[in-house]
Amino acid sequence: MKFFLFGIFATGIYLTLHLIYSLTLLVANKLISDKNGFISSLKAKFNIIIPAHNEEIFLPRLLESLREQEYPSKLFDILVVADNCSDATAEVAVSYGARTLERIDENRIGKGYAIRFALDNMDINLYDAMLIIDADSIVHRETLKILNQYIQNGNKIIQCYNGVVNPDDSWFTRLMDVSRTVGNEIFESSKEKLGVSSHLMGNGMCFRKDAVLEYGWDSFSVGEDWEYYAKIVKAGERVAFAKNARVFHQESATFKQATPQRMRWSSGRFEIIYKYGFGLFYRGLIEKNFKKIHASLPLLFPNPSLGINITVICFILSFLVQDSINRNAFMFWFFCLILAHFVIFFSGVLCTRSKLKSFLSLFIAPVFLIWKMGIDIFSAMSLGRKKWIRTARKLQKST
Repeated sequence: MKFFLFGIFATGIYLTLHLIYSLTLLVANKLISDKNGFISSLKAKFNIIIPAHNEEIFLPRLLESLREQEYPSKLFDILVVADNCSDATAEVAVSYGARTLERIDENRIGKGYAIRFALDNMDINLYDAMLIIDADSIVHRETLKILNQYIQNGNKIIQCYNGVVNPDDSWFTRLMDVSRTVGNEIFESSKEKLGVSSHLMGNGMCFRKDAVLEYGWDSFSVGEDWEYYAKIVKAGERVAFAKNARVFHQESATFKQATPQRMRWSSGRFEIIYKYGFGLFYRGLIEKNFKKIHASLPLLFPNPSLGINITVICFILSFLVQDSINRNAFMFWFFCLILAHFVIFFSGVLCTRSKLKSFLSLFIAPVFLIWKMGIDIFSAMSLGRKKWIRTARKLQKST
């Protein structure tokens, strides 16, 4: 029983630290104003890299959104990597005037290899920055203009706002929209205001030329964005967050569609946690470097669904505590943590466009959490999907 009590207590401390951190970001985002004083001259030249695996359906929508950028067309090029495609992705890219590279390699499969292939087959010195966009996304018309401002103000690595383009497709996409909104509108925005590092999200990643020349690209795991993030923050870099440079990705509409994708993402994240998370935290402590310690937290703290699942499990386990005083104390503790999770969720709801529908998505949360728990368990045991496989989805017009 002592070991049982210690386990619950230690887990409670971990969850409490996680939620104190999250609530601190929530409060800071409300109290601190956005930064001002951006340079407005349009002069950075971008190469927009689009890794695409069987994306003939969604690619035209992305390319059309890039045509509508409020940025001089002579200051950006588009490079599509048709990676191990069996459809007309390459033909679609060519028809829109994009430079197109076809890559066939059945042994080295994954988005990281496609990015490296693009960098190896372009003249980096022709550009000021590289922007990596997923092929199933759309880009807000002011995105390049905002990224130019960040670059002109000295930012080396920038993460765009990464939202959901199809929140109205299903209750699942509505719930994912709330989750993404919490991350973009609250957590990452607060980090930018505080001057600490955001993290890379895979989609909407912008790298100034000197960062590409210095670090190249050597992240090829299924969690290539987390892997690259861990390496650059270990080297002392900060990832800026550009809230108004907005990219929106196509979210899976059902559990069936989302399962293989989430298995890949979750297994990749756990792999990077084991490989880099604890080492980055330790290095930050040894060097007395707060920014490195902070940069390790997205790796060490649980994602929202995992955090809620662990909290609920601990609340249920509290009923097994024999001593009534300890049992009541643990139940109250974890109940308060559950309330804190709800406050964060509701804060995200208030930032969405359809607040009532977003709030009602809470009612599918139990089913979602059970589903996600299974994915996290399999992923933590290294049983997750390891290959980059396109998720079957339907086209949703932008709104």
